[in-house]
Amino acid sequence: MSKTILIAGKNMPEAGNFTDGIAFSGRNIIVSGNIADSEETKRLTIAERKANQAAYEEEKAQEARSGMCTIEWNKSSPLSARSLVLQTATIFGRMDEAVLYFDEEMFASKAEKMDSEEIVRGCDDMIAGYQYLALEVLNAFQRRETSEGKGRLVFLLKETPNRIDVLKNPAVKDGLSPIASPLVAAGAAAFASFAENIAAICSDSIFVDVIIVRGDSSMEGFRRDDETGRWLASYLDAFVSPDPTGRKDVSWVRPGEKPKAESSHRKFSFFRK
Repeated sequence: MSKTILIAGKNMPEAGNFTDGIAFSGRNIIVSGNIADSEETKRLTIAERKANQAAYEEEKAQEARSGMCTIEWNKSSPLSARSLVLQTATIFGRMDEAVLYFDEEMFASKAEKMDSEEIVRGCDDMIAGYQYLALEVLNAFQRRETSEGKGRLVFLLKETPNRIDVLKNPAVKDGLSPIASPLVAAGAAAFASFAENIAAICSDSIFVDVIIVRGDSSMEGFRRDDETGRWLASYLDAFVSPDPTGRKDVSWVRPGEKPKAESSHRKFSFFRK
C-alpha cells in the first residue's frame, strides 16, 4: 500500500515543485492550500451549505485519484488543523508522514511592512499554525494501530539571511536571497526551537519519529524545491527508527544527507487521546 504524506506550511501553488519531487516516490500526497474568501459562504442557507459540502467531497474524491489532493488550511484555527489531519486520513485511508515546511525565503519575500497587523498575521502564519498542526499530527500518530508502525513528523526549515546577518557580514546581501525582517526571523527561530523541543520530547516515542531538517539554498539538495522533495522522500524511505534503548540525541539533518545507521531522531502522554 502506498504511503500517504501530508505537506503543510508552504501552501499550493507555491508548494507545487516540492510536491512534484515527493511524487516521484509514489506517495499519496495531501498538501495544504490557502483559504478561499468566506464572505459569500456566510450568507448561504443550510441546504446550500450541505449541497456545497457534497460537491466539495466529490471534487476531492476526484482529485485524489491523481494521487494528490489540496485541502484548505486556516493557520489561525486549531479546528482547521484538526480538519486537515482528519481529511488526510479520510481521503487516502491513512496518514503515514507529515512535513511541516517553513520556507523563510518565501516568508521574507512577502513581508513588506512591520506593523501591528503584520505581527498578528505573522504569529498565525509562522508560529501558531505550525504548532496547532504539529500537535494534531502527533495525536493522530498516537492513535495509529501498532501494526501500521510509527508515523513520521518532519520539520523542514529553509533559511535565508536576516538583518543581523547583514550587519555582521554585508556580503550576504547579494541580491540572490531575500533578507528576512525581524518578524520573519523571529518566526523562523520559533519554528526551530519548537521543532527541537518536540524532537526531544519524542526521543523515545513508540508511535512517532521526529526528524528535523535545516539548511539554506546554498546547500546541495536545497537549491530547488523539486530536488528537496526527491531527497526528502528518499531519506524517509531509507530511515530506520532508532533503538529506543540507545543514547538519546536530537540533531539537525542537513539537506542531501543520508540517514545514519543509528539515527539521532526518536512516548509522551500529555497530548489528547
